[in-house]
Amino acid sequence: MGAHPAEPHEVSHRQVPHDLLATIELVAGGALKPRDRRLRAGVALGRPLAYALPRAAESPPTGDMTALLLCFPFDLEDMPAGCGYRRIELAVTFEDEHLRALDLQPGPGWVGPDGARVTAFGLGRNRLRWIFQAPDADGTLSPDGRWTQAVLASPAPFTQLSGRIQVRGVIEHPLLSGTRAEGEVQTRDDVPFQLSRADVWAGAPLGPRTSRPGAWALTGVADAAPADDPLPPGRRNLCLAVDIEKYSTRSNADMIRLQRALLRVMRAACERAAVDWDACGRQAQGDGYLLVLPPDTDDTRAVPRLLDGLAEALAAVNREQHGSDSQPQVRTRMRAALHHGIVHEGESGYAGSAVVELFRILDSDPLRAHLADDRATDLVVALHDRMYQDLVAQGYEGLSPVGFVRTEVRVKQFAGVAWIRSHAHAGPAPHDRTRAL
Repeated sequence: MGAHPAEPHEVSHRQVPHDLLATIELVAGGALKPRDRRLRAGVALGRPLAYALPRAAESPPTGDMTALLLCFPFDLEDMPAGCGYRRIELAVTFEDEHLRALDLQPGPGWVGPDGARVTAFGLGRNRLRWIFQAPDADGTLSPDGRWTQAVLASPAPFTQLSGRIQVRGVIEHPLLSGTRAEGEVQTRDDVPFQLSRADVWAGAPLGPRTSRPGAWALTGVADAAPADDPLPPGRRNLCLAVDIEKYSTRSNADMIRLQRALLRVMRAACERAAVDWDACGRQAQGDGYLLVLPPDTDDTRAVPRLLDGLAEALAAVNREQHGSDSQPQVRTRMRAALHHGIVHEGESGYAGSAVVELFRILDSDPLRAHLADDRATDLVVALHDRMYQDLVAQGYEGLSPVGFVRTEVRVKQFAGVAWIRSHAHAGPAPHDRTRAL
């Protein structure tokens, strides 16, 4: 099909074929120092393919298209021996804010032929994101053709569809020292695309949901297009929120340092819990952070390991920055809260009563007072009563009831019960993979 050509982003001076939207060099997000100075990472973006979807699978498409199937093919460029792609993220943003994604493929949990794991974000929104992750800690993605696709609904018939594509990733490469490191790469600019009605194929063949993309694995989805119901899907997730004590009293330089420390602590907690950081929903809030874990997370294992990971990483940060004899007023100290419930990915963040209750507990006076009163610890945690009853009261490993205090929490319209305790560093922090950025 013929989409209106965007200005090509070329890796070399070769002509961009007609079926390509652009060939892009992925530039380093920092100072990459690979052994091979000729190292280049790149991706070839195919022109988006658009198919009109009928209102019912057995009906022909009507002239007024309000549901489309879009496919975004792309190819990773080959890299020198010893180098590879650890992760690739394809993000698509549509200019029309009224568009809604009804289905994303590959979807969360999909595993490719090369073992790549996929996470997808953006259901119910006009901003979509797919992450392809290498199958294991030492593996890389095969540099071959990949695809993403989405079913889009609009409250009005499509006349023109435009947007932009961004690609980010992490590559692994050897260093001059002979060791290996990872570095972030990304497109220098977003790549624009535009489709008109003439570019849309009519009568797309629909097949079983388990089909490959050529069979358009979306039977019956178009018929369910809730153009008048913008509510994004809700999923049951484990949520972790943290907040830094007395952040607003610090200097500007200290605030930047604390934000970096916070991100490091959160990533380390996920690593300790064997939770894929890239599969989590994340919402930074300056002195705080919200982590929405994947729906298939095993709470019985993840919760104790997340808490241990927070404590270990926090202890490491304070040890490196202040030494073992630092005073509480200069150490980085945190409150943390955990809850589990239905979460929606909203326009400007995560929404749902579980998220609201989580932050009510995190901001509550009892939790703040517990951290202020216990100067021997740098982390206090609170579990919503329902999570405490499901996990701690059931005696799961690593979740002893010792030290937990039942507390009535009243913040604004919220009134409930939380279980609070100090959480001390219990062991050595895990070693991170060397990174060169």
